[in-house]
Amino acid sequence: MAVVAWAGWVGYQALKVQRSLTAAAEAASQVLAAAQAGDDRQLEAKLDELGSASSDAAARTDTWSWSLATVLPFVGDDAEGVQVASSVLADLTDGASRRVVDVLDDLDTLVPDEGRVDVEAVEALQDPISSTAADLAEGRDRLSAVDSTGFVGLFRDKYDELLSETTRAANGLAAADAAASVLPTMLGAEGPQRYLLVFQNNAEIRATGGLPGSAALVTAQDGAIDLVRQVPGNSFGRRDGSVLPLTPGELSLYGSELGTYFLDANFTPDFSRAAQLWQARWQERYPGRIDGVIGLDTVALGYLMDGMSPVTVDGVRLTSENVVDELLHQVYLRYERPADQDAFFQQVAAQVFDRVSAGEVDPRKLLAALGRAGNEGRAQLAVSDDAVADRLEGTRVLGPGSVEGADSDVMVTFNDTTAAKLSYFFRSDVRTRSVYCMDDQQAYEIDMRLESLAPRDAGQLPPYVAGTGPQQPGDQVVTIRVFTPVNGSLGDLRINGASVDAEEQLFEGREVLTTYVGLRPGEITDLSLRMLSGNGQGGATRVFRTPGLDAGAWDEVPSACGS
Repeated sequence: MAVVAWAGWVGYQALKVQRSLTAAAEAASQVLAAAQAGDDRQLEAKLDELGSASSDAAARTDTWSWSLATVLPFVGDDAEGVQVASSVLADLTDGASRRVVDVLDDLDTLVPDEGRVDVEAVEALQDPISSTAADLAEGRDRLSAVDSTGFVGLFRDKYDELLSETTRAANGLAAADAAASVLPTMLGAEGPQRYLLVFQNNAEIRATGGLPGSAALVTAQDGAIDLVRQVPGNSFGRRDGSVLPLTPGELSLYGSELGTYFLDANFTPDFSRAAQLWQARWQERYPGRIDGVIGLDTVALGYLMDGMSPVTVDGVRLTSENVVDELLHQVYLRYERPADQDAFFQQVAAQVFDRVSAGEVDPRKLLAALGRAGNEGRAQLAVSDDAVADRLEGTRVLGPGSVEGADSDVMVTFNDTTAAKLSYFFRSDVRTRSVYCMDDQQAYEIDMRLESLAPRDAGQLPPYVAGTGPQQPGDQVVTIRVFTPVNGSLGDLRINGASVDAEEQLFEGREVLTTYVGLRPGEITDLSLRMLSGNGQGGATRVFRTPGLDAGAWDEVPSACGS
């Protein structure tokens, strides 16, 4: 009789817990929406609802009767999962969520005012951001320590969703924590800083994003930021020899252009290497110390404009909605001379910089834009200060190869081989699956769909857009390189279902496949490739792919090994 009563009581509590967790999930979604919208009153209200619902669930599962249910067959793992999820939600609501509200209240201090960022205000935010990041990391670890594979279907999905969202938030706060810790140094709190800012043009795709269309010198001292000089990327021309020594592997894989031509330094997906080459070319013309190189693509520029009023250049009104189209396509139709195109680019960049440095931007939207650009590989950084680099290690802003465990990464890169501006019409869909595992070694299948959205009459576009090479005007040729994990191996490549040979070579411990795909206007080409990871690489796999107009750079592929 007592067992029946206990079972009935646990069942009743389970129903109440389910309702509380459902309410907590709805409130959490509304908290995020309110934070993004800057609605502080709604944020406070929904945080109270989240706190009430999660606390109720935690209290009902933090009892001896519920703990006894966690050891029973069939239902024990579900009961444990509910208990852990309830506890994590309650703890995060009481700690991390409340501190996030305090941080949001002080976000205005992170935005420049009259060209200067308040460095002391940035330093004051370091502790609450760090504490919040630690709480989220602990919550993620507690959730991930529970194996959800045996949960009933609906609860398994909800539990995995909670783990995924907590992981995403933990990663975001870890990046924010790292950024807050290095910002004072980068803003010149410890001495003047000089950065080379490279704007990447996605209309002509390169492995890190786009052709380096222009470069600018940015200085920072005691929080004061200035744009000192801006020049077109094509003004550097081509050298007779490489600006820095190239390795035999680089020469074989990318050619001498990597070091002789400023516009081709990012044939490599290694942003730190491209940064070295860009910096050397810059210093060759403009001697002086460079403390770091920042890469920003046109899509990221659009993100940054989301929180500011429109910019008008040469009679063209630019907003976050049309700036990508204007800078990557319309400018080439409007101006025939490359010098006029470059002048337009530079004026837009200068005005956006002036708006940000003057504080004429919504702080929440600005930080969200920077975070999104970093996560998508559209904002990248290479620095000479070892302490700053070490603190940023593991964040996506340093690019592929910089994150912990990078040896197991897969990289898929695209480079335009048309010498045109047709990448504006280029779209790619890259999907990677881990299909089986043997002795902690994974087998992958990579499916790619490449498409040209160019109009049928693309050949009638200006030669600077349509191309003047050996291919028909309007056709584009894309160089595709796929890098295995370190000590991995390549398998079969198929293009539109037919097995094809491709160039293969070993580069820095990775096997690299190189192939070339031509796309006529409106054409679609499908590729599929198999590969193996190295031994002992049984965890989830990060996949870097060149960011384009349609997709960011990073995906994470679940492991077939169950890790």
